Amino acid sequence: MTPQRPNRRIWWLAALFSLGFAALGARLVFLQAIQKPRPSAHSTAATYRRVINPARRGSILDVNLSPMVVSQFVVTVHADPVKIGTLGPELAQVTSPILGLDAPEVLRRFQPETFRQTVTNWLTQGTTRVPSMETRTRVRHDNGVVTNLPVDRWNQLEALLATNRFKPEWDLSVAYTNAVQNGRKARKLVPWWNLPARMQTAKQVRQQLRPMTLELAQLRSNVAECRAAGLYAEMFELRSYPLEHRGVHLLGYTTNSWDPAPPGGRIPVRVVGAAGIEQRFDRELQGSNGLIETQRAGGRELVPLRQREVEPKDGLNIVLTIDANIQSLVEEALDYGMETLRPKGLTAIVVRPKTGEILALANRPTWNPNSRHIPSLEALKNRAVVEPAEPGSTFKIVTYSAALDTGMLKLETPIDCEGGHWKPPGSRRTISDDQGHHLNTVTAEDAFAFSSNVAAVKIGLGIGTNSMLKYIRDFGFGTRTGIECGEITARWRTVNGVPKEVTGYAENSGGIHRWDGETPASLPFGYGMYATPIQTVMAAAAIANDGILMEPHIVRRVIRGENQVVKETFPRQVRRVIQSSTAKDMVRAMRRVVTAGTGGKSAIVDFDVAGKTGTTKKVDPKTHLYSTALFYASFVGFFPADQPEICILITADEPTTAGKAYYGGKACAPLFARMGGEIASYLALQPSNTTNTADVLPLLPPGGGPASRGVTGLHAVAVKP
Repeated sequence: MTPQRPNRRIWWLAALFSLGFAALGARLVFLQAIQKPRPSAHSTAATYRRVINPARRGSILDVNLSPMVVSQFVVTVHADPVKIGTLGPELAQVTSPILGLDAPEVLRRFQPETFRQTVTNWLTQGTTRVPSMETRTRVRHDNGVVTNLPVDRWNQLEALLATNRFKPEWDLSVAYTNAVQNGRKARKLVPWWNLPARMQTAKQVRQQLRPMTLELAQLRSNVAECRAAGLYAEMFELRSYPLEHRGVHLLGYTTNSWDPAPPGGRIPVRVVGAAGIEQRFDRELQGSNGLIETQRAGGRELVPLRQREVEPKDGLNIVLTIDANIQSLVEEALDYGMETLRPKGLTAIVVRPKTGEILALANRPTWNPNSRHIPSLEALKNRAVVEPAEPGSTFKIVTYSAALDTGMLKLETPIDCEGGHWKPPGSRRTISDDQGHHLNTVTAEDAFAFSSNVAAVKIGLGIGTNSMLKYIRDFGFGTRTGIECGEITARWRTVNGVPKEVTGYAENSGGIHRWDGETPASLPFGYGMYATPIQTVMAAAAIANDGILMEPHIVRRVIRGENQVVKETFPRQVRRVIQSSTAKDMVRAMRRVVTAGTGGKSAIVDFDVAGKTGTTKKVDPKTHLYSTALFYASFVGFFPADQPEICILITADEPTTAGKAYYGGKACAPLFARMGGEIASYLALQPSNTTNTADVLPLLPPGGGPASRGVTGLHAVAVKP
């Protein structure tokens, strides 16, 4: 008989359990040691974070790399009174040092503000829908607390909100804890075997704790909401102007783009250029934001699971030809001019004739872009580039240049100025000289020095219309100069219902707007056509540059960081306008204006100055006729006359000083002398060997002939209309 095997079933069960534990252990080893960690789709979505690091807009620097426009990220702090609830007094107390305001003022800004909203409800009556208007009172959830708060201070405020233990919550928590401990002590005083008494004590403790529990839960909910959304921020990129109003018209300004900011308040609203350099070089100034795609858990980043990282690239920096020190000198001189002349507007441009570099450009009235005050349209206008006017006698540099260049005139040629009054043949209008200069027969040089309109008209008619128009175009009038601020504009137009930015050109680029029978007799002395100040100063600079017209430019280079050059601008010649000998004769004639003519107040000590005055009657907007009370004065000049380094134009729109200070030689020439002297000192220019009063030839007496100046063999009226 075979003996029975003991406990066979137990062995089978043990083997099965062993195999099960072995399989489980193998699976654990595979998951923990062999297989790479792969979170599930649900857990990945819960921990995935996409963080955008904003890039800064590029800076605008002067020629010495001094900042003129810089960017910084700031936040506007908003408060939700509903979320803050009863925590307002304490929250105002703890946040006031960071916000930079007094606690009572902060608490005032935390108070609820209501507004009335009209709601339309549609009611159905049978088959007809009838609107029902209802007005409701609502509470604002976006009280403004403070603007332009630095980001680091907002980070401090966020950390304070996350860690601060509010006193009401603390006091109530302590009271609740004490009540619980007292209840436990009360239960311990009741014998364990007295169950009814223990149950009664426990019920009394619960009844005592119930209102405190509800109040604590409500308070903790209020604290959680206050920490999460009681205060929230909206980030902006603030453009700061260290020099305040200086150079604002050429720098321009920015505005918010049409693109909405991403939610969360961590990405600033993108700013775009709206005028000046900010607009022209908006694409270069714009940076590209950085990006981090990662996983976060437990309030910390899981660095090994970081999927993508792109560093932010700040915008490029624009280096201008503007010298901030010269710009300040010009601005101060214009401020003085506004006080003394009380004009409607002033403009000044400083340029290097040899390169076309703009060293300073300023207008009055002006505005401070750091201020939140909304400026007037007159203050925003860049008069130097976009506001043309009839140039008046400063345009005679074109008339005389054309005559000298064609060979029909020499500076020694005598011209009969007809005693200051002359009616051209076939014209209905009499040409008159101003400022009491009733000249008879004088040389062309003296006629130019004393700004004879009669002489200019005779010369212009002698040149001929076609030839005159050619020189006008060659000197750059009627066309865009190419300067980088103001001539190219951007306008918002609606295309297919979507606002779109469209690049265009400034509407006011000057030129001859209307041609009639009087135009040929008006052009020679600056009437009948319009020119912007930048066109006039570049025309004078062409004479100073040996007859070569340069393209004005205000941007020297575009750089990345501090010194990596991306793009550089070099001087560009537009064309040769007049011969070199003609340019030298014009310099001589313009110097005569300063030494013996209408521009005497523009003289600068130790420097030979060449210039030309201009005064124009403006058209009265009411009568549409030339006014006898509204004038446009100007002066353009350069120095040293033999080797010009600086060319300056100053215009005054409607100077109102008593007397005859509206003339260019009285209103603008003194400002030229003030600016020029300070700029020459700053640039340490070499003084001239002669002075402005040396070698001054006497003016021909009224009625004098060519013989009195040693001119022989020339007819007294050599220039015929």
